[in-house]
Amino acid sequence: MKPSEAQEYKTKLYAELAKIGKCLSSDRRLELLELLTQCEKTVEKLAAETQMTVANTSRHLQILFKASLVKRRKEGNFVVYSLASSKVAELASSLKQVGLEQLERMQADLAKKTGSLTITLEQAKQQKLALFLDVRPNDEYQAGHIEGAVNIPFEQLEQHLSFLPLDREIIVYCRGNTCTYADLATGLLHDKGYQAYSLNHSYYDWVTEKK
Repeated sequence: MKPSEAQEYKTKLYAELAKIGKCLSSDRRLELLELLTQCEKTVEKLAAETQMTVANTSRHLQILFKASLVKRRKEGNFVVYSLASSKVAELASSLKQVGLEQLERMQADLAKKTGSLTITLEQAKQQKLALFLDVRPNDEYQAGHIEGAVNIPFEQLEQHLSFLPLDREIIVYCRGNTCTYADLATGLLHDKGYQAYSLNHSYYDWVTEKK
């Protein structure tokens, strides 16, 4: 290969990488990737969970699809999207890690406002008697959850508090450090007399953490 050909190849390679970078420059598309890390979802489900219109959600998904970050399939009248590969989940997780310091400051402020107590991933894995509470939607829980965890979606929590024991520590988790539900749920439980802790990590973090 001639030097000029090598340079042309490298230029094209970086151009393709730049397309992915531009694709990830949208906060809404990052949110869609985070949701798809949990499980595959229809366009309508993603629109409802992000509070975007179906049309706008579809446009963002099209951009992710063209960048080969997601794949799609037809299921009746619906289009179901999922991550293109496990590498995309790793990419989304790495992006979160890059911004972790800023997120930690934001989470500390949220925890202070909600009155929630926090627990680290390492500490949570050492708990043998605590009850894990998964406050994600049921479809995400069904796709994968911490062994033994109880699922009560956040919006249903206050109406189902009687299902939770007052005599056990409760560790609450949701979609990880970009999700506020774990802190909000922990604050609610604390106000109701429960000994609860917020785990600002996702099920993906739980299963991929290096031993």
